[in-house]
Amino acid sequence: MAITNYSELQTAVSNWLARSSLTTAQVSEFISLAESLFKRQPLPRTSPNLGGVRGNKTRMSGTLTSGTNSLALPADFAEMDALSLTTDPETPLVFVSPEQVRNFRRPGTGKPNYFSISDVIEFDVTPDSAYAYALSYWPSIAALSNSNTTNWLLTKYPDVYLSASMMWANRYLMEDEQSSMWAGQYKEAAAMASQTYFRSRQSQGPISIQLQVKPYE
Repeated sequence: MAITNYSELQTAVSNWLARSSLTTAQVSEFISLAESLFKRQPLPRTSPNLGGVRGNKTRMSGTLTSGTNSLALPADFAEMDALSLTTDPETPLVFVSPEQVRNFRRPGTGKPNYFSISDVIEFDVTPDSAYAYALSYWPSIAALSNSNTTNWLLTKYPDVYLSASMMWANRYLMEDEQSSMWAGQYKEAAAMASQTYFRSRQSQGPISIQLQVKPYE
């Protein structure tokens, strides 16, 4: 059967497990655990660890608030790509760690040169004007539910959802061999779904910072 929405994914996981003792609530939990895995930074299929999934970048623009040293992250933020001030001339801002941005901090106000990320975007100096900015980032994957029945990942790569859910299900059932097999399937599928991400990283160099994980941890 096709897997195009949350209900069909639940049915598919149940069918593949062939365990009548598992409830819909348990299957939903396996899917939720799979979605927590997707938030991780993507890794090549050859990595010994399990990575996450990234789709296409999102771009947005706005203006900084004069006198405010931070900028709120987008609600669907997963990972930074680039941030620049679109004044004339355009000024790409340089990403540094939270520790480094404190070392670069300048007194008073001015035009930012550096930024860091914690729960907000923080600048090396408080903006002295409402500078226009452009931000590009990789968005998070909207979790599936009875009210949000699909997303881009399920539509384009249902095998990513199925393999990750099956991996967690077999861990729950203590079927280690099956869990390892599905983990391998997930690595292949997740790497395929993240090809655009890998190409972008190779062409411009990484800003590998995620909202869920502090830099260098």
